[in-house]
Amino acid sequence: MGGIASVLSAAQLTASQVDELVVNVGFSTTIAGKTYTADVTYSGGEYVADDPNLSGAVASGGSIVAAENNLTTRIDAIV
Repeated sequence: MGGIASVLSAAQLTASQVDELVVNVGFSTTIAGKTYTADVTYSGGEYVADDPNLSGAVASGGSIVAAENNLTTRIDAIV
């Protein structure tokens, strides 16, 4: 009969893998009176923010906040 330890050792993840599993947040920003809604995910070691409803509205960053700020800047440049 296996113990809890054997189950836990099989399920150990790195911090990066845990981030990829748990980071999927939404945020919104208002630019020139219009509100844009986007998602932030963690992929390949960076946070990626994107608004799927606006072509070219994708930005990355080293943190969730950085990705959001970069996307706000990108949307401002697009519109």
